[in-house]
Amino acid sequence: MKRIEDILKAISEVEECLTIEEALWKIASLALILFDAKSATIIDVSNKPYHFVVLKNIDNKAASEFEEALRKGIDGENLKIVKDSKKPLILDDTFKYDFWLKVGNSPRSWIGIPIIVENEVRYILDIDNYEPFYYNESHMELAEIFSKYTTEAINKIGLIEQFFKTATIDKLTEVGTRQQLFDTLEKNIDRYKRYNAKFTCLMFDLDKFKYINDAFGHDVGDTALKSFAKVLKENLRQSDYVFRYGGDEFIIKLEEAGENEGLAIAKRLKELISNVEIDGGFKLSTSIGIKEYKGEQLEEFLKKLDIALYEAKKSKEGIVLG
Repeated sequence: MKRIEDILKAISEVEECLTIEEALWKIASLALILFDAKSATIIDVSNKPYHFVVLKNIDNKAASEFEEALRKGIDGENLKIVKDSKKPLILDDTFKYDFWLKVGNSPRSWIGIPIIVENEVRYILDIDNYEPFYYNESHMELAEIFSKYTTEAINKIGLIEQFFKTATIDKLTEVGTRQQLFDTLEKNIDRYKRYNAKFTCLMFDLDKFKYINDAFGHDVGDTALKSFAKVLKENLRQSDYVFRYGGDEFIIKLEEAGENEGLAIAKRLKELISNVEIDGGFKLSTSIGIKEYKGEQLEEFLKKLDIALYEAKKSKEGIVLG
C-alpha cells in the first residue's frame, strides 16, 4: 500500500510539468527511487530506428554503444515484447537471454515499462540493476501501476503541450517561434548543468532567398520557406524540434545528440532539401552551421552557431561545425 501511495505522490509531481520532455526526465528520476534502480533510460519506440530521450546514470561508453545499435535498427527482443504486449516485462537475469544486448557494464536485472500514447507504446522506460535476480515477479504489480499512471500523466501533459504549441507556432511555416526556441534552450541548458544531458543545434538558411523574392515575388518566396520548413519537420526524430529563428533562418535542436550525429543529420537534410523544386522553376539549397552545447551562456552559444552558419555559406560543402 505504501508503494502505491509513493507512486501517486510521484505522479502528482510529473503532472506539474508543462512538456512531455520535462515529464519524461521526471519519470526516470522517480523510477530510480521507487525501484531502487542503479540506472534508467527512456527510449522512443514510436518509429525505427529507436532512440533515447532520457539517460540517467548510464556510463558514456555503454550509452554510445547502445545508441549505435539502435541507429542500426538493432534492438533486443525484450523491447519488442513490451511494445507488442503493452505490458511491463521483468528479466530476473539478463544474461540468461540470447537476445540481450551486452554493452558496457551491462545490467543483470531489468524491468521494461510501457508508456502508451494514442493506444500505442510510444516510450519504454528501462530500469536497471546490476545484481542478478534483484527484480522478480514481486515487482510486477508496482511496474503495472507505474505504467498506468505515467501513461495517464503523459497523455494529459500532451494535451497541454499541444495547446501551448498552437500559441507559439510560426503561422507561415508552422514551426516553433524564436521565443519558443529561447525557452526550450534555457531548459536544455539547465538539464545539461544538472544531468550533463547533451544536445546539438543546427542553424539553416535558405540560399539566395533575397534573389528568390526579387526575381519571383514574395508569394513564391513564402512557398519556398514553407517547402523548406516542411522538409525539416518531416525528417526528424520525435524528440527533435524545429524553430524559425528569423527571416529565412531556422534552428533544429537535436536531443541527446553530439556534433557527429548532428553532422550526419545535416548532410541528409541538405540532400533532401536540394531535391525540392519550386513552381517558379528552381530548386532549393541551404547552408548549415552545427554546434554541440558545451556549457556556454545561451547568447554565446547562439553566436557561435551563427558564426558556423556564416562560415558554411562560404564553404564548398555548405556545412560547418562550430
